[in-house]
Amino acid sequence: MSNAAEDTPTDLPGRPDLRRVRGDKRRTTIVETAVEVFGEQGYRGTSLREIARRVGISDAGLLHHFGSKVGLLAATIAARDEIDRARREESEAAGVSFVDTMREQVARNTRSPGLVALHVVLSAEATDPQHPAHESFRDRYRALRHQDDESFSRLQDEGHLRNDLDAERVGQLVTAMMDGLQLQWLLDPDAVDMARLFEDFLHLLEIPAPGQGDAAESRSG
Repeated sequence: MSNAAEDTPTDLPGRPDLRRVRGDKRRTTIVETAVEVFGEQGYRGTSLREIARRVGISDAGLLHHFGSKVGLLAATIAARDEIDRARREESEAAGVSFVDTMREQVARNTRSPGLVALHVVLSAEATDPQHPAHESFRDRYRALRHQDDESFSRLQDEGHLRNDLDAERVGQLVTAMMDGLQLQWLLDPDAVDMARLFEDFLHLLEIPAPGQGDAAESRSG
């Protein structure tokens, strides 16, 4: 006669691995807490010990999941990018234009200096091929280029972007401009108005200001 332990299967088909589920939940909690702490204290002011304390685990427990402070930073940036992507898709599904979605993102960035600083610092460090976040940032920018190429091509098809411009290059220029604006804003926030300068850049591309696209179509119709 077999005992109860032998009669109870541990790997039933379709049964979730509870250790993995708990690990995933813990990682999510750590990243959410890191976003909060990094947003409050910035990159240099944040210690892994403070994040671990808020999560309720040891320093070693935190490092078990992410390996290092840089690894946690990379996960935090990835989480922010996922939030931005979800907001972007949600806005587009609600009928908000691609350009207005970018405007909203610039406005959100002005309210999140800690996260903006994280992005600027980590992206600069990640230019080193040996940096643990190098591949993550390289892939991030590749995905951005692909996404922006599609979005600006669609904008061109709708008549809101000049036909003599290359949509792929415009996307790269916009990303470079936004990254540069963030750096200048961090260095001298009182002298750099990100939202206004972003709007000026769109004006140079002859992209209609908010509310002007429909008016232009009405005049041409």
